[in-house]
Amino acid sequence: MSYLERLDEAQRLLFDEAAALDQRRWDDWLALYTEDCEFWVPAWKSEHAPTADPAGEVSLVYYDSRVGLQERVWRIQSAAAPAHRLLPRTCHAVHNVRLLDATDDRLVVHATWRVDSYKEKTATSLFGYYDYQLAGRPGAWRIARKKITLVSDCVPSYFDVYQV
Repeated sequence: MSYLERLDEAQRLLFDEAAALDQRRWDDWLALYTEDCEFWVPAWKSEHAPTADPAGEVSLVYYDSRVGLQERVWRIQSAAAPAHRLLPRTCHAVHNVRLLDATDDRLVVHATWRVDSYKEKTATSLFGYYDYQLAGRPGAWRIARKKITLVSDCVPSYFDVYQV
């Protein structure tokens, strides 16, 4: 499989993930992740350095398996928390996708992103970098690791997995 074919498959997966989040297709979104996935949004420890260890430093969001993501989705869908009673409309833009490394069963991908949200006459925008490790094989890639570096780290009082 050529570099361009692998890059195309990686981009399709990233774009499918963005569409699933924007359309609130939670089961489709979860199905894009491996069982033992890692989903991580590190905090910033200084102006130029994010935290590097989710086990020993502060993270804005951290899940070490798909079970954690499934529990989060359950909370979102249950609307038990006041913040989830009216979800914001979101628009994910994923761009500058680069394939950094590839083997037969692993792809390492970097991209930039921006998510615009709208709720109750208020618009917000968050942006940053995605670093993915995809596992599987051609035609059947899934997300094994997703690190979301939030460049615009002055977040609204509340944000969730569908806004990054």
